[in-house]
Amino acid sequence: MSISTDITGSGSGNQLLDLLALVSNPDAYKAKVDALEAATAENKKYVEAIGPATEIVALRDKAAAQKEEADALVAKANADATTIVADAKTQAADIVSTAQTKAKDVTAKAKTAETNAAASTAAAQKLMDEAVAAQDKATKALAAAEGLNAAAEQAKADAEAAKKDAEATKASILAKHQAFIESL
Repeated sequence: MSISTDITGSGSGNQLLDLLALVSNPDAYKAKVDALEAATAENKKYVEAIGPATEIVALRDKAAAQKEEADALVAKANADATTIVADAKTQAADIVSTAQTKAKDVTAKAKTAETNAAASTAAAQKLMDEAVAAQDKATKALAAAEGLNAAAEQAKADAEAAKKDAEATKASILAKHQAFIESL
């Protein structure tokens, strides 16, 4: 008994005759060619799937890196905004306190000068002008502090928008990855 098989799958030992018999039978030959093409097409699918899977992994890694970067930017923006707001409030409070102290001192000096004599009236007016200038300076400083606060809020909003964009990109990549896996 022979352990070898020919191209038709039978156990005949004469392969040349078997090949001629297969080629002379168009139906059997077509069936063998079709089976070979089907097996080749099936193997080709697996080979082609390797490329897109590699791209999906690269996109996922890129999205993760971008999310980490966005999270770091948001954290930095929040820290910067908090620092800016705290500094602005401290500066505004110091300026207002200084202006109020100066205004009180100027008013007291003006009253004293007023009771003295007409010659002191000019000096009192000068001190009053200084008080008004200090109050104007305090008002401008407060407006500047409010501007810094608005800038900090905008920076925070921009950071939040960047974070949402990164999350949307991640969700999109994950959805594409899931759709690809389901298509296999």
